[in-house]
Amino acid sequence: MRRIIVMAVVALSLVAGTAMAESINGRLGLTGKAGVIVPLKDLVDNSGAELGEHNAGFAGGGGLIYGLGNCFALELDITHAPSTEVKLAGVKVGDQQTTDYSLGLQYRIMPSHHLVPYVGLGADFIKGDIENSKIDWSYGGHVNGGLDYFLNKSVAVVADLKFVFGVKSDITINNVPVGKYDPMSFIGTFGVRLFLPESW
Repeated sequence: MRRIIVMAVVALSLVAGTAMAESINGRLGLTGKAGVIVPLKDLVDNSGAELGEHNAGFAGGGGLIYGLGNCFALELDITHAPSTEVKLAGVKVGDQQTTDYSLGLQYRIMPSHHLVPYVGLGADFIKGDIENSKIDWSYGGHVNGGLDYFLNKSVAVVADLKFVFGVKSDITINNVPVGKYDPMSFIGTFGVRLFLPESW
């Protein structure tokens, strides 16, 4: 009798555990997040000499995610870094703003618990400015990985680490190129996803 009870409890636990793995198949999610951006390349002039080095700075944003089956999802993401300090020889020479518009594909690993790890890749389009100068559009891509932890079927907290890379773009003053910007950076964020019902 005791063995039957133990086996029943184990079976119920496994069924309950499997039910915890939340699928987002056919569901739209809204994401909000905040964290830090760490630029990996310095600004240079047209000859390649250093114009300024970046400090890490705040980054925030959000986007949409849509489930394509249990294991794949499309994600549209916008990340804005409103004030990243630019320094030359340790002295602040200005503040840089950048906005990264990205479209990516996730592969989601569906375990039997609340926690859903994922990896992804996609295309990025980056625009910015520095004080009285402008940064032309840069384009490239990203690879990322993260974790969704489902509090219930509709709400998940998310942690994401993204590596962004792209072509160098011109820094211009009055439409005259004065240097180059390389968008290579790490972006680490935490946030919340809110999923709509399948029938929305």
